[in-house]
Amino acid sequence: MSTQFRPVAGRRTGRVRSLRARRARVGLAALVAVSVLAAGCASFPDSAPAFSPQPSLTPPVATLVTPTVPSQSQTPSPSPTSTSGSPSSATSTPSSGATPTGASTSTDPCAPSAPPVVARCLQAPWGLAPLPDGQSALVGERTTGKILLVAPEKEPTVVATITGLDTSGGGGLLGIALSPYYVEDHLLYAYVTTSTDNRILRIAPGQTPKAIFTSIPAGAGDNGGPIAFGTDGLLYVATGDAADPDAAADPNSLAGKVLRLDAYGKPAKANSSGTAVFSAGLTDPTGMCHLANGSIAVVDHRSTSDLLLTARDGADFATPAEGDALWTYQPGNGGAVDCAVSDGALLATSLAATKVTSIQMTPQGGFTGSPQDLADGAYGRLLTIVTGPGDLVWMTTSNRDGHGKPIPSDDRVVLLPAGGGGGGGGGAD
Repeated sequence: MSTQFRPVAGRRTGRVRSLRARRARVGLAALVAVSVLAAGCASFPDSAPAFSPQPSLTPPVATLVTPTVPSQSQTPSPSPTSTSGSPSSATSTPSSGATPTGASTSTDPCAPSAPPVVARCLQAPWGLAPLPDGQSALVGERTTGKILLVAPEKEPTVVATITGLDTSGGGGLLGIALSPYYVEDHLLYAYVTTSTDNRILRIAPGQTPKAIFTSIPAGAGDNGGPIAFGTDGLLYVATGDAADPDAAADPNSLAGKVLRLDAYGKPAKANSSGTAVFSAGLTDPTGMCHLANGSIAVVDHRSTSDLLLTARDGADFATPAEGDALWTYQPGNGGAVDCAVSDGALLATSLAATKVTSIQMTPQGGFTGSPQDLADGAYGRLLTIVTGPGDLVWMTTSNRDGHGKPIPSDDRVVLLPAGGGGGGGGGAD
């Protein structure tokens, strides 16, 4: 199938988010096809710090991170021209009452709106990649396989559709990441689940999308999925144990690992293992973020708590040693699902507590002050959180997953607004 992809212009960026026996691995057969709209061309480019003790996670409601939200007059039109309709609208009727901040005055709950709400009526938004222009982003829908260009006051534009996905067990289209050289090559990377494995795809303008790394074990859960390019230009991939804890400790398995690959999907030569494996011992990684020192941190969901682990070459986190966890998120505090760093603070989303927890970091990599609550209850369940150009914080909601309390405009992409607020409680739009 021929494919086309229209890039979005912008400045260069380095940015790069039960359970049974795992399924059989497969080889390099291309089971995932991608349909892409628009046109273009591309060419391909050829130690953990010491942290201070963790303060008690009993945050008062307060504000800490104050990124600037672009005003309507600053919001440009996205580059691609839409040739397809917007995602399906919710069937429920809009709620009554005053229009919250960022909501459209239209009676259509899916109509484009101004910040802090960037996009509405999305289907299971998971992967999120802010674009270099600082005003728009690509968002992947886990269950539909669509990758959408979203921007304030604009209809979402379908940029690509990935087919052949297995969306059971939380699988499907998971993490997405821009190439470190996106302005020049317009390459997009995605972690996807098929009926036989998890794999990494590279989507290039005008070329057939390519599976560049395959045979990551897939299961009825714990599939992992966060991906990000590091400051070293290499791709970090967090895989789950596919509901097989022994696989996470098996050096010959790709399950329960942090993998480090080059842009072609080859194991990084710098890995001490001589393979793609960089770190081991993960259970169900759900988020990934860049720390101020350039390290990659991973949120790993475990039965007792959620851990924020700093990926290290050769590290095994099956039984974390003292100092391995950068932070521990207890279930009583809502746990954590994804992380980001903005304005000197570590941010973590919580599905259970419907909030962002913010912890101020010191220049040395420790912590200061007490944890704070941001966007507390404003948007319901919060999943992915990513820092974009200008320290803007982008997030996705997850209210239509059967566990939330959706409003007609769910699910959404939102910006964490200045002051950390964002509408009233109980799922304001």
